[in-house]
Amino acid sequence: MKIMEGKNYRWWVVFLLWTGCITNAMDRGSLGVAAPFIMKDLGIDPALMGLVLSSFFWTYTAMNIPAGVLADKFGAKTALGWSAFIWSGLTALTGTAGGYVSLILFRLGVGAGEAGIQPINIKVVKNNFPTEERGTAVGMYNSGMRVGLAVVPILMAFLMSAWDWRVAFYITGIISLLWVALWYFTFKSDKPEALKAGEVAEKIPWRELLRHRSIVGIVISKFFQDYMYYLFITWLPAYLVMDRGFTIIKMGWWASMPWIFTFCALPLVGILSDRLIKRGMTVTNSRKGMIIAGHAVASTVVFAVYTDSAMLAMWLMTIAVVFESSASTIMMVTCAEIAPPNAAGAVAGIMNTAAGVAGIAAPLITGILLQITGSFQQAFALASVFIIIAALTMWFVVGKIEQISFDKKPSEASVKG
Repeated sequence: MKIMEGKNYRWWVVFLLWTGCITNAMDRGSLGVAAPFIMKDLGIDPALMGLVLSSFFWTYTAMNIPAGVLADKFGAKTALGWSAFIWSGLTALTGTAGGYVSLILFRLGVGAGEAGIQPINIKVVKNNFPTEERGTAVGMYNSGMRVGLAVVPILMAFLMSAWDWRVAFYITGIISLLWVALWYFTFKSDKPEALKAGEVAEKIPWRELLRHRSIVGIVISKFFQDYMYYLFITWLPAYLVMDRGFTIIKMGWWASMPWIFTFCALPLVGILSDRLIKRGMTVTNSRKGMIIAGHAVASTVVFAVYTDSAMLAMWLMTIAVVFESSASTIMMVTCAEIAPPNAAGAVAGIMNTAAGVAGIAAPLITGILLQITGSFQQAFALASVFIIIAALTMWFVVGKIEQISFDKKPSEASVKG
């Protein structure tokens, strides 16, 4: 297949990142959809299932920084190609699981593979798009993550109804392997990327990056923000079945609703943030303002679990997911803005490591709270408090949104930030 050139090629790259996010999210969210039925089939209790759901994030967290560093060293084509091959193959093998131990082992493999997606995507955007187009590019490709999360409850519900949960994993894994071929044959090699005129390649240890206040701020904010995101990915389907009494098919449709609306919203959010900059708003006010506003609205999710109406609860959750995801998208753009030249993968890896820690904590803590209280109320209340902390961190800790320079010693740069 002939690779497109120029601006057309750039937007083809966005399409590749978008479809890659779809398959990534499907494989990430598939276990949460199948969880109630795997629990019944394999005799796994809620606390143990929380452990299984959490296990994905053990390797996901550990591999984010290495994935970003490897992408900076070898290029996006190689790094993301191998990452996607690993997560796709291990997703398919999940269908062979015979108990919680094998489930954990397969999810460890999926998590290790999926760790590369965001650090590499952010690196690709930084290298191919100017500042005033980055919000649009990230909003578009990141909407693919929400498409995948919208599709997977419906697809898994259909496959489990027609066959069983094992077949569902075989098929979703094969779909992801097809994307690996698309990426390999149509994405240009970029190892290592050419720097813009006047830029000097900076070899900055990731520990030194953490001495800058803005990076510390987005890391902290990312953890408290993504706790809510991973609560929804891992436990929303089970909540609808166990707490609201939905059937498997009804659960599939309603669990997809928040992600459908989010898919529609994210490109618009990115476009809006870019347009504000083009009309004279500072990058700092545009990016930080939209993130904080998104956090504030998402914090209202706590009201969803205290209403007797299942439909009202779903609409409140949908609003929370849309605004949390909007904040997450602009935070990714912010990461690209502040990253030093030739270190976008490393900075994104650091930020996404915090997301991985949230991914470990959210399903595990939720499972424990459910085991102790028999209710999801405390779990959603905790997520609401956490995202308020994320907003406060973005406001008070993150400084001016601009590319970080380490021309001086890192300690001096951190004082300037």
